[in-house]
Amino acid sequence: MAYKNILVGIDGSKRADRAFETAVDLAKVFSAKLYLVWVVNRDRGMDSSFGVNEDFYQDFAKRTKKQLQIYLKKAQDKGADASATVIIGSIKTVLAYDFPDQHDIDLIVLGSTGINAVEKMLQGSHTDYVVRHAKADVLVVK
Repeated sequence: MAYKNILVGIDGSKRADRAFETAVDLAKVFSAKLYLVWVVNRDRGMDSSFGVNEDFYQDFAKRTKKQLQIYLKKAQDKGADASATVIIGSIKTVLAYDFPDQHDIDLIVLGSTGINAVEKMLQGSHTDYVVRHAKADVLVVK
């Protein structure tokens, strides 16, 4: 199967970095469009419990966008047709449904474990959720 639109989830973790490298290689092999997506996880519980407001998420997204530009430059320097997006929302739904549906994603590449170990213990990993719920193929990189 030749993939045309590949999404890779980025969060700054070592496993996500390996997923990024794999996704860049696959995008080149398949001459596919590569979408680098970093989701700033909006936690409604944290909003109400700790008084986190929209400014917090916007500031975090702005800092994240600068980091994501480094990944984008690496992908483009390696010859991948890539774009980068920071989205504020639920990591699980953005990666499993929202972004793939909007961009006809046929392959999602994720690291096996992201940067937030506490959240994983409390509600399960985002990667596990995407594997179970996404319509697109999912490649998990260790």
